[in-house]
Amino acid sequence: MALELTNLLPAERGRALRKLYFLRLMTVGVLVLAGVVIIHGVFLLPSYLYLGGQVRERQELVDTLSASLAGDEEKQVSARVLALAKDTKYLAKLETTPAASSVIAAILRVPHLGITLSGFTYTPAKDKAEARMTLTGMATTREALRSYEAALAREPYVSATDLPISAYAKESDISFTITLTGSLMP
Repeated sequence: MALELTNLLPAERGRALRKLYFLRLMTVGVLVLAGVVIIHGVFLLPSYLYLGGQVRERQELVDTLSASLAGDEEKQVSARVLALAKDTKYLAKLETTPAASSVIAAILRVPHLGITLSGFTYTPAKDKAEARMTLTGMATTREALRSYEAALAREPYVSATDLPISAYAKESDISFTITLTGSLMP
């Protein structure tokens, strides 16, 4: 047989046959490609389903941990907010409350000739009650004690002084306790 084959078809039919051949070749190529894609998709389906399950499990774990941490953190934050509110209220109150040192310094500025002070007790004002301070000491004479009490009563931050009458029982070396009430804000 000869290597060259003679085509007896007319030229138009030959071109149509060639077109049909390439169309079939292209159709087979597309079908093979689609088959390969489908087969690979089927082989990837178990991996896809496995990874989807893993993602769902991890997301559920994250959601559970977030919910538990949010509850704990929320409790901690509310406790901190309450503590800060309490501290703020206390600090705001301190702004209007005189310090014991300033009250004692103001009391020591009052002239006290013949008076020796030995003790101070300070109670700051609470709610609507006035502040109180108790002074203890020794007076050399009744007159020195009386003038010291009068000087304390004249101070603008002292509304009342309370010295028991029994303090005047002795002539000299008199032990006394004077209670001052008022704003005590010098």
